Amino acid sequence: MARKVVQHRIVDLTLLLIVVAIATTLRSALWPTDSEAVANVATPIGSVLQSWQGHIPVLSAILWAFTMCFVGLGVGRLGVRYSLYPAYTIMGIPVFAVVAACVVGSTEYMVLAAAALVMYLATRSMTRFIMRTERFGDLSLAMFYLGMLPLMLAPTALLYVALPLLVLFVRASWRDLAVAVASLLLPLFAICYWNWCAGGSFMAPADTIYSNLLTVSEYRFFESLNFVTIILIGVVIVMIACAVALTVSDRYSIKSKTRVVLRFNSLLMCVLMGLFALPSATSALFVLIAFPVAVVVPLFFVRMGVGFTETLYRLMLLAAAVNVVLLAF
Repeated sequence: MARKVVQHRIVDLTLLLIVVAIATTLRSALWPTDSEAVANVATPIGSVLQSWQGHIPVLSAILWAFTMCFVGLGVGRLGVRYSLYPAYTIMGIPVFAVVAACVVGSTEYMVLAAAALVMYLATRSMTRFIMRTERFGDLSLAMFYLGMLPLMLAPTALLYVALPLLVLFVRASWRDLAVAVASLLLPLFAICYWNWCAGGSFMAPADTIYSNLLTVSEYRFFESLNFVTIILIGVVIVMIACAVALTVSDRYSIKSKTRVVLRFNSLLMCVLMGLFALPSATSALFVLIAFPVAVVVPLFFVRMGVGFTETLYRLMLLAAAVNVVLLAF
């Protein structure tokens, strides 16, 4: 007998995403917490975006809300577009909205918008590479976009080391590894070349990125959490654990290429979560973590029992709503 899957309408989930984007952006702009007001460590592109926001603060907040809606719908549709799951589901949309904006926000909207857009393009290119084309062009694009992240957010410099290992783990080919490494380092090489043409040292941007990685920010992860936030994170972790367990154990209803996509995103999610242990970490990392979570978790809604999934889903939405209200006071 086929397992029953609750079909959430795209109109309802789209409205939910829009409401979350507007509510969380207004809340963080009007009543930011101390942890949300912590500035990201300056990076070559991040410092430019921070300067732009200083001149257009209101427009930056609007741009972030719009970008959140755009990338949220995009990452939520990846499962349908590339048939990632055994049944139709777009539950990546609300999961992305909750993880990206309802746990702990950030007031650096231009950096968030740019990082979210780059992460979405990387996720889409990597999914297309594995599920459809298997062309080096899509792999190169995905790694190129991911290589831009350290130029925006200091702690993501660790991706220069982690991503080649992830690619080698999911695609055991030296040609894939060579393409991935070359594309990953291309944005850094371009910045170094630009600095050299301007009369500076060629390696100065690379040295700056390394020093920024170890620069201590004022953000403290555990100090930014309250009781409701812990419950919200706990619910999301349960969903992630169930989805990862299904990815490992279910060998028949999940296609082999889908398993590669889920495996890559699960490992990338673990790496991004580990970035909170770095001294330069800020709450902006939640936006990056939301993308692999939004790809992995929908399997939980497809393969687990309806009663269990709907209970956790409603608990997640309730905790997210209460947390947004509490953060305003």
